[in-house]
Amino acid sequence: MPKKKKIDTEKQKLQDIQAETEEKKPQSLNWNELDKYMGQPVWDSREKKWRILDGYRRSGNTYSITFTDIADWVSFIDRNLYLEEVSI
Repeated sequence: MPKKKKIDTEKQKLQDIQAETEEKKPQSLNWNELDKYMGQPVWDSREKKWRILDGYRRSGNTYSITFTDIADWVSFIDRNLYLEEVSI
């Protein structure tokens, strides 16, 4: 029986390490969170730079966002926005 208990504790340690790693991974912003970050810098993983979120809109199935450094609207679905710098 001691072998089974040792295996169980090792499994638990591995699960704890995996849970810690998942918690530390930066989470991208969801569409419904954008209002909180208007006018604030967010990390644009596609352009790999900090940008100030200037606006967002939804038209049908199209989700668009814009930043202070551009005049156009870009697809929200094509990029991930973070609150911290992420290297992918």
